[in-house]
Amino acid sequence: MSYAILLAAVISWGISNPLADLAITKLSPLFLSLIECSVGFLFLLAVTIIKRNKPVIPWRLIIPIGILQPGLAWLLGNIGYTHETASTGVLILTGETLFTVLLGILWLGDRLSFKKWIFFIAGFAGVFIAGNTGIHEHSTSTAVFFLMSAMTFGVYANVVRRYLDDYTATDLALGQTFISTIFLGLFFILSEQSIPTVSTSIWSSAILSGLFGVGLPFVAFNYAIKMLPGSTPGIYLNIVPIAGIAASIALGRGAPTWMQLIGGLIVIISTYVVSREDEVTLMTQRELDAIAREDAEAGRLTRDKLEPGVDESLYYRRNPNTLKPYVYGGDLDDPDPNR
Repeated sequence: MSYAILLAAVISWGISNPLADLAITKLSPLFLSLIECSVGFLFLLAVTIIKRNKPVIPWRLIIPIGILQPGLAWLLGNIGYTHETASTGVLILTGETLFTVLLGILWLGDRLSFKKWIFFIAGFAGVFIAGNTGIHEHSTSTAVFFLMSAMTFGVYANVVRRYLDDYTATDLALGQTFISTIFLGLFFILSEQSIPTVSTSIWSSAILSGLFGVGLPFVAFNYAIKMLPGSTPGIYLNIVPIAGIAASIALGRGAPTWMQLIGGLIVIISTYVVSREDEVTLMTQRELDAIAREDAEAGRLTRDKLEPGVDESLYYRRNPNTLKPYVYGGDLDDPDPNR
């Protein structure tokens, strides 16, 4: 069941792209973004009320983050759809993981192995190919706005890693969508735009874009990842561009070129390799026995000298350490065969 929910979440994200591309034909990017964030917020609010959870939201950080993601991110993406096909958008936005890794390296000091550096560089090459080999609907390309949207996700993901790791993703998404709705609503009023008169299909596309792109996948994805192994969500996220391209073709929003497919495949493979956790080499039984001896020896040297309940760190700051020196990481073999 958890796998099915995770699959539904990533397919939902993929489908939201051509729906936005369809709605943008009659709606302004700003108004469409406002609809998407509003629908997402209302859906998350309904889920919170039904579950009777009291959300814990760090407003001091959520205000700027909510303006950035999904506020500006959705707005930039929708500007991109004004001159580009849905397939181009979904392939470039797949590179969000690469921008997340890049900012993690520059800001948080993350490191990559040589193998991951190769795939990391290849991934950006794939984004470049996907963005420059598509069929443009107008003489002016707006693919750069997809890149800017992907960058905002990279900033958001690293801020969450550094400052917001103790909060649930659903609470954060609720706060973000609320702030983005307020931000885009004020922006819409100040721009003096009027609400357009459009067909029911356009309104449906805009509302479903918000439901499938903002509301539903956040709840489904965060439920599923609690039930599944850590590497599974990363693998499933590669289904997003596949679902997006399939929906783009089905809705008549533009099929990718062969070069775009090649570039998109490079991006998918690269993001999978770069985001994959490094394999940990299992310790031998000899190493496990050595660690067990170290733990036992360290515990004995403290427990035999101090009364129960004594703060060991405080004791050694105020008194000289008269115990036998002990350093972790010594010989693998037991120096005392009679122990």
